Order: sequence, then structure tokens, then C-alpha cells
Amino acid sequence: MNKNFKVVQIQGLSGLLLLGFVVVGIICGFVLFPIWIIMVGWNELSVSVFSGPAINYYQASLLWIFLVLSAYLLLRNSISVKVEKPDSVDDSEIEKIINENIETTEKNESEL
Repeated sequence: MNKNFKVVQIQGLSGLLLLGFVVVGIICGFVLFPIWIIMVGWNELSVSVFSGPAINYYQASLLWIFLVLSAYLLLRNSISVKVEKPDSVDDSEIEKIINENIETTEKNESEL
């Protein structure tokens, strides 16, 4: 067992209150506050600048969910960085691959 592993123990009412405070803080910081920022920002820009419609908190939450899911889908594989030296290929190997592709292409064209 790893001796550097630390376990957080919740003891008594103060521990439960601290846990509740942390959970509420995380929910407010990552869910409620960004939704409020999106709603206020949209309403200021859309209504004042572009004369567009205003959105309510529910619509801002749907926009936040859309933004989070889009960011997840677009960035889920692009965050990792891998540096690797490519294998060197000789000129003779390149010519062999090209000739094989030309032969298969000519064979496929002759069958048509």
C-alpha cells in the first residue's frame, strides 16, 4: 500500500458542513455562475447591440450544456501531446509502394 496516500475523513457535523460547503461551491462555480454569465452576456449583446431576443435562465442553461458538450467532443482527443521520431523510409521502399499502387490501380481499371 502506498504510504503517501492520504484519506480525508469526515468527522461529525463540522465535517458534513464542510463537505456540503465544498459541494455547493463546486456546483455554483462550474454550473450556476457560468450559466448566469452566459445569460447576462447574451442579453446585453443580443438585446443592446443586435436587437435580438433575450433569454432566460433555463435557455442559458441549455446553451451552457451545448457549449460544454461541444467543447468535450471537439477537444477530447486533441489535448494529448505525443512526440515521436518517425521511422525512416528508403527510396527503394517508396518506389516499391508506388509501383504496387500503380499495378493495383491498373488491374482494377482493366477489370472494369
